[in-house]
Amino acid sequence: MVEITRPSSRLKNTNIGDLPDAVLVEILSRLPCYKYIARCQCVSKHWCSFMSDPSFIRRFLCIQSDAKQTFMTSTLINCQGEEFLARMSSSFKALTPLFRRLMNLHHLKEEPVVVGSYNDLVLCCASRYYQRDYYICNPYTFECVPLPPPPLVTEVTGVGILCDLPYYKCKKNDLGGHDIQINAECRCRVIRIIFQRVSEMHMPPSCEFKVQIFSSETGVWRESIVSSPSRFNSYDVNHRFSFAHNGVLYWLSDSGDFLIGLNPFMMDNRTGASSSTVDGEDSDHYEILFTKIDRCTRSLPKFLGLYKGCLQIGDYSYGTHAVHAWEFHEEFHSGSGKLLMEQRRRIYPLVLDIIPDDNSFVDIVGFDPNNDGNEGEGILYLLVLKDVDIDTHGDIFMCNILTGKCLKIFENHCSGHDYFTVAVPWWPTPVPRLPEREANPLVPPRLD
Repeated sequence: MVEITRPSSRLKNTNIGDLPDAVLVEILSRLPCYKYIARCQCVSKHWCSFMSDPSFIRRFLCIQSDAKQTFMTSTLINCQGEEFLARMSSSFKALTPLFRRLMNLHHLKEEPVVVGSYNDLVLCCASRYYQRDYYICNPYTFECVPLPPPPLVTEVTGVGILCDLPYYKCKKNDLGGHDIQINAECRCRVIRIIFQRVSEMHMPPSCEFKVQIFSSETGVWRESIVSSPSRFNSYDVNHRFSFAHNGVLYWLSDSGDFLIGLNPFMMDNRTGASSSTVDGEDSDHYEILFTKIDRCTRSLPKFLGLYKGCLQIGDYSYGTHAVHAWEFHEEFHSGSGKLLMEQRRRIYPLVLDIIPDDNSFVDIVGFDPNNDGNEGEGILYLLVLKDVDIDTHGDIFMCNILTGKCLKIFENHCSGHDYFTVAVPWWPTPVPRLPEREANPLVPPRLD
């Protein structure tokens, strides 16, 4: 007869808080996602401390990788914080809790707007025009950090956010395990294009213009000179949308004639560049990547996105009901700032019985952020207005460019919004820790 031993009273009265940290790590690192980690961090200061330690993060990431969890949860949001991927009939304001937090903490009278994104970091601003008060936020951890006001405020500006390295890297090592690298000192930049004044629009195109770059290491803005291999007018740049890829922040022109890119971590090392000045002060000097786009259709390139790891720029052709996409492969040479590219145009015909007649308006919202990677499904999103002359709301369709099939996923959506990708990794990116600023009152930025 097998003797059944009963657990000792000491073991019966043991709760999870009495377990050694090594055992707690093995238990809690097996939670399915960071959402549950965040809840457990609220249990006690001790739990919050050891679950924020890099050793715990590495263990959690290794288990996520072993379980072959989806590497990123990705979505698309517009400037009002609405999320629309795979949602039907009604809007879902994914960033509402974050907006409310910003309004309460910083006494904002209106909800902020999204003006840029990089992975799971979102750049918000208190206003769309005359942008002054910026906030770097992570909507999934509710962390946010306010930036000091830029030295110059103009009615419109092109703005974007970029980090030099991901917060962590996860790859297979030769021994069959996982090599997890935590990058705690992730540098962050916010870039603003200083457009020409209205009084200067008669000036000829130039190879140089100004940008303002905020550095998370210094906690200050710096006005810098940007040089281009080709002349263009800065006010031709589409200020409403930027796209980050491989350490470069890209903007399209309003006319779709050119694409520019800036790497704010790569300064030009030409002789005399470091001694250039702006308004009597020393200034950094950067080279911009300039690409002329030869349009093959009458439509204008409207979107930037990723498909199978490659930067895509394209437009929609009304005549053929197809998406025309150009695929770019770029590479930086050390210090030169030159862009080598291989350009290929691909045509994706769509089965578009969704368009009622020739008076309809079709706008490309962008590629699904989950398209990145070798197994991308090629999902594209279109906004269709039945009558462009009278409609301000339309339907959003999810289109598979490989099969041409389209599915309506969102009804009565307001047109005129800008869209940004948000990609949430297994472990969210912390907002940058800015240096302590002096307690002196801020000098109000000048208006231009």
